[in-house]
Amino acid sequence: MIRPIQYLRGLACMVVVLVHALSMIPGVVIEEIGTRFFSGIEMLFLISGFVMVVTLAKKDRTPLEFLKIRIARIVPLYWIATLATIALRSFDHLYYSPENIAKSLLFVPYAAVPGQPGSIWPVLQQGWTLNYEMFFYVLFALTLTAPRRYLVPALASVLIALVAVGRLFGPFVNPLAMVYTSALLLPLTAGMIVAYLWLRDRAQNWLRWSPLFIVFGLYCIVVPHSRGVILGGTFIIFASCLHPKLLATQSRPLLELGNASYSIYLFHHFVLLLLSGIWLRMFPLTWVSSALFLLLALILCVAAGWLCYVFIELPLTSRLLNLLRNSPRQSPPQAATPRAACGDSGS
Repeated sequence: MIRPIQYLRGLACMVVVLVHALSMIPGVVIEEIGTRFFSGIEMLFLISGFVMVVTLAKKDRTPLEFLKIRIARIVPLYWIATLATIALRSFDHLYYSPENIAKSLLFVPYAAVPGQPGSIWPVLQQGWTLNYEMFFYVLFALTLTAPRRYLVPALASVLIALVAVGRLFGPFVNPLAMVYTSALLLPLTAGMIVAYLWLRDRAQNWLRWSPLFIVFGLYCIVVPHSRGVILGGTFIIFASCLHPKLLATQSRPLLELGNASYSIYLFHHFVLLLLSGIWLRMFPLTWVSSALFLLLALILCVAAGWLCYVFIELPLTSRLLNLLRNSPRQSPPQAATPRAACGDSGS
């Protein structure tokens, strides 16, 4: 386990929760969230690209074995959260078409609002990032058929080429074309490249001035900037956290936060909906009450996500991985703590 990466996963997930919590309280909504502010998604995608390369650095996986493990980590909990969303929305007399449910469960991008190409999100809205993740996993599995030394250069070239197509010939209206040529593929690419370079040189001279780089990166993502500057700051923080001294840091709370990040990501919206409904009825909209709401929202989302991780995600994923380990002609997957994400995330 690379502890700083796990810490970053948990902290990035907290940023996602904070952004969504801000959008539920009128008067504290930050305009242009996601365009001028760090949303956490960029970091989760970086982590996903990095982890896939590092995880398979010394393992021999076939494409099918790789996909089975990814599906075991990602799909069951996502399906549970999606089905829970469908059930809860039915109480508000909001129903989804069978086609949209099927596409959501199978990670097929589609426009949730007809005529609005930008509304590409599944039934579980925060699951939109998993459309990118699953596409990335499929491409990653295909590159496993090539010699290992070509994996990162080949896949990085494909992802960059897809983004270039989107820039040159887009913007596209078709949801598949929009997602599969999106610039959000670049953080996944950057994560792979960092992993490729880091695996070649883990010496003490890896980004020797990492603390200063991290401070500069924080300035880029905390102070409103253009998307390019925010992405650059995210990349700098991510790469700098791989310094050998930072790799030796230990924090049990941050580790647990990172472990539970996928559950927090999938289920935090349920907590926010319930809490905001109660809060808006009980308290007037002031900056003090809104700040208290944000604090309580973060605490409750972490608590609910951690309980989901311990009692649902961990036993469910462990059982599925054990079934894969005991299946014929399947090389034993490492018995590790499940860490799927919006970027395996965890991502």
